[in-house]
Amino acid sequence: MPTADSPPVPVEAAARRRIALGPLPVMAALLVVAVIAAACVGASGLPLARAVHGLFVWDGSADHELVIGVRLPRAVLSVLVGANLAVAGLLAQTLTRNPLASPQTFGVNAGASLAIVLTAAVLPSTGVLGAVPSAFAGAAGVGAIMWFLSLSGAVSAVGLALAGITLQLLLTALVQALLIMSNTTQDLVFWLAGSVTGADWPKVAVVLPFTVVCGVTVLLAARHLGLLELDATTGASLGQNTRRVAALAAALVVLLAGSAVAVSGPIGFVGLIVPHIARRLPGGAGLRRQAVLCLVGGPLLLVCADLLGRVLAFPAELPVGVVTALLGAPVFLLLAVRGRGR
Repeated sequence: MPTADSPPVPVEAAARRRIALGPLPVMAALLVVAVIAAACVGASGLPLARAVHGLFVWDGSADHELVIGVRLPRAVLSVLVGANLAVAGLLAQTLTRNPLASPQTFGVNAGASLAIVLTAAVLPSTGVLGAVPSAFAGAAGVGAIMWFLSLSGAVSAVGLALAGITLQLLLTALVQALLIMSNTTQDLVFWLAGSVTGADWPKVAVVLPFTVVCGVTVLLAARHLGLLELDATTGASLGQNTRRVAALAAALVVLLAGSAVAVSGPIGFVGLIVPHIARRLPGGAGLRRQAVLCLVGGPLLLVCADLLGRVLAFPAELPVGVVTALLGAPVFLLLAVRGRGR
């Protein structure tokens, strides 16, 4: 029963809502600002005022076509790819109970890349729609290897990450060999660095269904997926079919990472950094809240990284994968040192 000194119930309820939401409203607002900035900044020399006019006034002008047809699809694709990679990293870390897990450190991105390059070498006319199933096959193959290693229990968290990096280096070497032998184009080389250059609305349409369906699935199944952080015996005692839920998590990782790699190349460290940040933010307790934060934080990181790559190298640009690597490599080393200390 509230006393004279206790805060009114509405104040307590408002405080609880603020804690539950955490930094999500601020992150969402920053993401909107970043997307608008990404749509208004480019190497064409278009003044900012005309770029803003082209974004918000649909008059069919050249400015409008540049912003809506070239820059905005790039920003939207960055949002979708960032969300996919961040949620895939969260699920990989939950599934393997390994804080160093991500689509990159476990070689999933490299497996998808190898499959896509191999398909391009054998079937040069294959477009992005043909690259998607190839990416899924490559990601699934590598993901299965890493999953079995994690289930064996004979490899530590750092050892599993090292095994994934070793597998990634091997697959990357095979990719480079294929590029040399197939005399591939410069576009594919740029794509392999991780890039959203050349984004268009058809690419957005390819990846959007995977982002929506997988994202909704994670949110709906978050209670069951979160129990994967417990050991199999504890999960079974709580009435969970651990194998079925683990298979669902693995399939979601493959679909999210594979679709992202198919349209943007192997962009690293987003799936490693964002889940760790999400867990440490206010309101980041529980897998459902972490997934929501990843669905906003991943896009925010990738859109800002792409924007930074364009600004730093103007009038040229750095692939977004290079920028995320520069940001993520120190974080990975810090996490690896902490994991070794445990």
